[in-house]
Amino acid sequence: MNKNLGKISNYIFYLGLLVAAYGLYKSYISTRGLPPGACPIENNRPVLYIAIGLLVISTILSYIQDLQKKNKDKKINNLIGRDDDERNIRR
Repeated sequence: MNKNLGKISNYIFYLGLLVAAYGLYKSYISTRGLPPGACPIENNRPVLYIAIGLLVISTILSYIQDLQKKNKDKKINNLIGRDDDERNIRR
């Protein structure tokens, strides 16, 4: 599950980057036809919100993966009989 979570997190991150690039490109293209002072982001706001949401979800999944890895390492060290202090001294 841990490896799958990392892959899912990466795919969501890449999808978020693509959506953000599309939104920025669409904003850039729409600025050419607008008069000075007009905001091109108004029409593209949902696309940018989706990109931000995907990037936040990717960050959360990455954090969860790190927590799972840390808990797994802690459980293995407890089974072996070493605690964190002994492990840090041996390094």
